[in-house]
Amino acid sequence: MKKIIVLIGILIFTTHLGFAQTESIGNGTSQNQKIGFSIGYYGYKINNVGLQLGIEKYLATTNNFQIIWSSYFQFYTQKEKQTAIALNTRIGQRYNTNFGLILETHLGLGIQETFYTIKGYDLTSNPIREISSKINKTSAMPNISLGIGYDFSKKTKLPLVYYLRTNISWLYPDINLVFNTTANLEMGVIYKPIFKKK
Repeated sequence: MKKIIVLIGILIFTTHLGFAQTESIGNGTSQNQKIGFSIGYYGYKINNVGLQLGIEKYLATTNNFQIIWSSYFQFYTQKEKQTAIALNTRIGQRYNTNFGLILETHLGLGIQETFYTIKGYDLTSNPIREISSKINKTSAMPNISLGIGYDFSKKTKLPLVYYLRTNISWLYPDINLVFNTTANLEMGVIYKPIFKKK
């Protein structure tokens, strides 16, 4: 439980890192959008259901490019095998066309706490019965993501971005003390409030 509190504390602390004032230029990416808040589906190994909550900070913005720092709280469950929570911080870039299509890449490093369910059999009982136990493991999680999406603010007044990403993560150490490579799916929306120039 203490590790979960520490993970949430780190997420809250990192969201308070520098918020620089920017201005709007051109008709590409709005530079009045400083931060974004995201919610979406996190699919561990694609089909194991999870949730992803995050915040984005736009470090640098040009007409069509953004350099993005982001931090995500992720949760998933794999039925009868494991459940996990993670804090994942990334640096990335997003190319935004004038008609709304976005292409993005991210490089990240996270920490994950995995709760494993281990099943076995009690051979001393008659009849033999199934038994289970739970253990947890803290792991480092380097990862890369590639994504596409659509920015609704280009053609409408909605400050929303839809994203679909594939994510490759390397978990170390896993329950067997080795690298565990997984392909995951991320899908959701980002709300980008527009701050008016004072």
